[in-house]
Amino acid sequence: MGAMPFVIKNSEELSKQAAPVAQNSELLDIRTFQLHAEILDIAASGELKDIMSLDTTLGVAREGTNLSYHFEHELILKGKNGQDAVKIQVHLAALFRFPAENEPGGEVTEDSLIAFGQTTAHFAVHPYLRVAVSDLTARLGCPPVTLALLKR
Repeated sequence: MGAMPFVIKNSEELSKQAAPVAQNSELLDIRTFQLHAEILDIAASGELKDIMSLDTTLGVAREGTNLSYHFEHELILKGKNGQDAVKIQVHLAALFRFPAENEPGGEVTEDSLIAFGQTTAHFAVHPYLRVAVSDLTARLGCPPVTLALLKR
């Protein structure tokens, strides 16, 4: 039995708000800025639990015809007896081409830019986060952890 998916709250409302950005954006690249993992408790790390919640810090930057969304994740994986066993930090970014503010389609609200990050951009980077978590836990010599899917 796998972990329950992570659900984006208010996804319909956010998708409507993000529509002006989604209509004119094109994904250019996904980049990794940080991958870090450490064992906090060696005894507990041999038996990792499913990740039940995911805290993400989102940053948005706009420069000319580029939009970048930065996602910083810090996860503490519980192990044997509920002990904090492994700490993982992953910083990913999605780069999009988007019309400049003075070009047709480029005039959008900050709320629309943020909503696009919370929906479309988040969906774009999530598979990379899943791979990073699985790979990092396996490289630490722990049982690999498969992060749940992201759903609307």
